[in-house]
Amino acid sequence: MAEGEIEDNILNEKKELKATKFQSPVPILKKIRNLIFGKRIPDIYTQLTFYMNSVIWTTFMVWNIISYFTLSSRDFIMQQKGIPIERIIHDRGIALGFEGDEFLARLTTFHAISIICWGVVFFGLILLFRKSRRFIYFIIGGVTFYIGMSIFYIGFGYFTEDMTAYDKVALLIVVVSTLLHSYLMRNERDGGTIGFFGESTRSTLEEAE
Repeated sequence: MAEGEIEDNILNEKKELKATKFQSPVPILKKIRNLIFGKRIPDIYTQLTFYMNSVIWTTFMVWNIISYFTLSSRDFIMQQKGIPIERIIHDRGIALGFEGDEFLARLTTFHAISIICWGVVFFGLILLFRKSRRFIYFIIGGVTFYIGMSIFYIGFGYFTEDMTAYDKVALLIVVVSTLLHSYLMRNERDGGTIGFFGESTRSTLEEAE
């Protein structure tokens, strides 16, 4: 091989090395996305169910994280902002029939466990996107445990008075859409379609780049 060709090969290798070193992180993000959600894009109905419930999941997860760290950092917030969080929670607990700091302790535990519950729901959403029939157990299980804690651990008064109308409607949407989609997936496996109008959606599945 001529000396000039050797130099050209070395220069090309250096260029390829630089391109690899400073390449866009997009391919890496795609690999992570494919690892979590799979390489195949599901039908439109599965996508709608997934994205709708993901928005609801985000609101509940963010709210519980903020609430937990607010309650855990109440002394710091009192020092920095002068907001008497402990007294506010104590007074609300008295109104709901709790004694002393019992409501504060229960509310802190409730938000901590709620974070775990919604983590389980998120795993169920991943399974839903991948069209695994097991998704229903994680979504319904996480939501049911969350509702059960708010009623039986905190109290029915907290569920009816302190949980907003949005909370109740959003939870109902998650449960109903999950049950409906489970039925549609079962119908698809039995030879039917997952659509509402009888159209086939199997051909919409395509490999993600």
